[in-house]
Amino acid sequence: MILTLYKILTTLAGLLGWPYFYWHLRRRGRGESFLPRLGLKLPPPAPPGKPRIWLHGVSVGEILAAQPLFLELQRLLPQAGFIITTGTETGQAVARKNFGPLGALVCYFPLDIPWAVSRYLEHLGPDIFVALDSEIWPNFLTQARTRGVRLAVANARLSDQSFRRFVKYRRYLIDILNNLELIAAGSSQDYDRFQRLGLSPGRVHFTGNLKIDRLLQSQQPEIVADFRQVIQGRQNTAPAPVFLAASTHPGEEEAILEAYQSLSAPYPALLLLLAPRHPERAAELGRLLHSRGLNFQLWSLLKSGREPRRAPVVLIDTVGDLFTLYGLADVAFVGGSLVPHGGQNILEPAAWGLVPIYGPNINNFRWSQVILDQSRAGVMVQDAASLTAALRRLLDHPEDRRDQGQRARDALLPHQGAARRQAELVLRLWEGRRHRD
Repeated sequence: MILTLYKILTTLAGLLGWPYFYWHLRRRGRGESFLPRLGLKLPPPAPPGKPRIWLHGVSVGEILAAQPLFLELQRLLPQAGFIITTGTETGQAVARKNFGPLGALVCYFPLDIPWAVSRYLEHLGPDIFVALDSEIWPNFLTQARTRGVRLAVANARLSDQSFRRFVKYRRYLIDILNNLELIAAGSSQDYDRFQRLGLSPGRVHFTGNLKIDRLLQSQQPEIVADFRQVIQGRQNTAPAPVFLAASTHPGEEEAILEAYQSLSAPYPALLLLLAPRHPERAAELGRLLHSRGLNFQLWSLLKSGREPRRAPVVLIDTVGDLFTLYGLADVAFVGGSLVPHGGQNILEPAAWGLVPIYGPNINNFRWSQVILDQSRAGVMVQDAASLTAALRRLLDHPEDRRDQGQRARDALLPHQGAARRQAELVLRLWEGRRHRD
C-alpha cells in the first residue's frame, strides 16, 4: 500500500511539478538535464557487451569514486558493457570526461517517476545496477527487480540522520531495501547501521571506501606542475604560499575571507584559491570579493592562458580541477562544514600530504574524521577566528605542517583495496545470475 501511494504521488509530482523542476535548473544556469531526467529524451542505445553494468553516482564526488570500481570491473569482466549515469549536470560533465573515453555510455539518471524509470529500463536493458553511496529510489528498485536486474549499492553510506529515519520507518522501507542483493558498506559505522536495519542475511558486507582508492590513484603530478606554472608564473622569487578553500557553500565564504584578510599582514603574498562547491556561484562570489575590496581572477581565464595571474585571489569556476589544485596548496580548508550541510570529502587534502582543516558539520564524513583523529592529523575549527589561528599555526611552522600532513596521508594507506573487494562482490552477483538462469 505504501509503495502504491508512493507511485501515485511521484506520478502526480511528475505531471504537476515539472515547471518547478525547470525553474530550479534554469535558476542555476542549467537545463540540459530537464528532458532526459523526465524520461522525455532517451539516451543513445547501451553499448554492446555482457553483462551490461549500470553504475550510478548522483554528482561529482560519487562519480569520481566510481572510477576505481569501474576499472576493476573492466578487469574482471572484460566483455561487459557499461552505462554511467549522474543526477546533476556538473556530475555529467565529469562523467563524460572520465568515462566517455573508456567506452562507457554516459547519460542522465531518470527522476523516480514511474514512466521515466520504465522507459530507461526498457531502453538500456541492464543486467546489473550499482548505485554509489546511498541512492535508494523505490520506483526504480522495484521495477528493476521485477525485470530481473541484480541490484547493489557500492560504497554504501548511512548518515546518523538517515539511520534514525530508516529505523523509525523500517516497517515501510524494509521490503524496498530488500530489493538490494548487495550492500557494500564504505565504513565500519555504516556496516553496523545497515546490519541493525534487519535486512535479509548475507546482503551487507564491509569492504572499505572507494574514495580512498580514488584519492590515492588519481594524482597527476604533471598537471600539478602545469597548474603551478599558471599560478606562480615564471618568477624567480620564492613561490607564494597557497591557501585553498575547497568545496565552499553559502554562509561560510565570509569566514574564509575574514581569515584570509587577517593573514594578509604576516603573509602579504598569500594566495587564496576559492573553489565553491557549485562553480555557477562564481558571479555571486565575485560580488562578495568586491564588497571586501579583494581583487580576483577567474581560474578558467588563467588556465586557458588568456590572462597572467596578478590578483591575490583566484576564483575557481571550472569542474574537475579541484582535486589537482590540492597539489598546489600549502594549507587547505574543506567546506560544507562551517554550515549545516554535512561536509565534503576531508580526505582529499590528506591524499596530497596536507593537513585537512574543516568545521564541525561533517555528519556525512564521520568515517573520514575517525581515520584522521586516530592519526592526530586533522584540525577542526568553529569559526573565522579559529580558522585564522589554525592557518597561522600551520604557515608559521612548515616542518610541523609537513609532518602532520604526512600522518594524514599515511592514515589512508591501510584502507586501500575497496575497489577490488567491491568488484569481486559484483562479479559474484553476475555469476549467481548465470547459475540461476
